[in-house]
This record gives sequence, C-alpha cells and structure tokens, in this order.
Amino acid sequence: MKSRIFGAGMLVALLSPAALQAAPVTIALNPGNMLAQTHSRAMFITVTGTFSQLSGTLTYDPAANSCAVDVTFVVESMKLPNALIRSQTMSKGFLDPQDYPTQHYTGTCHGGTLTGELTMRGQTHAFDMTVTNEMTGGQLTGFHLEGTLNRHDWGLNGLTLTVGKMINVTNDIELGK
Repeated sequence: MKSRIFGAGMLVALLSPAALQAAPVTIALNPGNMLAQTHSRAMFITVTGTFSQLSGTLTYDPAANSCAVDVTFVVESMKLPNALIRSQTMSKGFLDPQDYPTQHYTGTCHGGTLTGELTMRGQTHAFDMTVTNEMTGGQLTGFHLEGTLNRHDWGLNGLTLTVGKMINVTNDIELGK
C-alpha cells in the first residue's frame, strides 16, 4: 500500500507545472551544429568566410527565453572563395592568424538580443547580435544570430581601398545535432 501511495505521489510531482517547465539545456557547439560566417563587401562582390573549426557551449532556457554562448573560432580554418582573397584576409593587416590564432565570443541573450563581447586580434569590444528563434512544428529547433561590426574597431585596418569597413556576421545553430 505504501508503495502505491509513494508511486502516485511521485507521478503527481512529476506532472506538476513546475516539473513540466523545461530546465536549461547545454549543448556543445561545433561545425556540425553551428554555421559561423562573415560577409564583407570587397569592391563589387560580397566575400563570405566560413569557419570550419570552432568549439564552445550554448546554454539555453526555453521557458525564460534566454541563453548564454561561449565559443572560440580558429582563424586559420576560415574557408574563403579563392587563394587571392585568402592570402589578403589572412595577412598581417587583416586577421593575422600567426599572431592571433583564435577569435572568442561570449554573450547572453534575453528575448531577441544577444549581448556580448568579441575578442579579435587581441582586442575585446562589445558586439551584439539579433536572435531569431527557429521553430519547427511549434518546437524550438535552433537560432539564427546576426550582427554587424566595424572592422576598424578590432584593428582590421588593411585593405582599406578594396574592403568595406562593415562586416556582417551570421551564426546558425541547430539544437538537434
């Protein structure tokens, strides 16, 4: 008799509204579930760079509509359209992976804004992004993050005659992978 009461009590506790709310979830970020790209204007074209090596964590709480991100990008891993653009992008006046092998971002989101700091070329500055929740069948399946930075703020002062000063950054994170 005691075991039935205990079992019924546990079932009621598990089905209570407090227990049904989702707890924060932490996932490891990697190239399999995060697409991290930069988009810059060079002369008459848009140049897209895609990081193929990154690692970090995303903790999100669907009930509170909040998250925390901590991710490191390997600069040398950035895929670019061709060898000429790659040599210019990886030069001393631009990303300079020899002296600055990684970039690092940390931030927290509430609602539609990710507020954080980006470290690039040894300089850390505020960098905020908009957050769009990706939904499939009423379920949260990912996030789309987007922001724009002024490259000169981080010392990316080379190629001033050919590359625009504003760089768009996009990150797509899939929760199911």
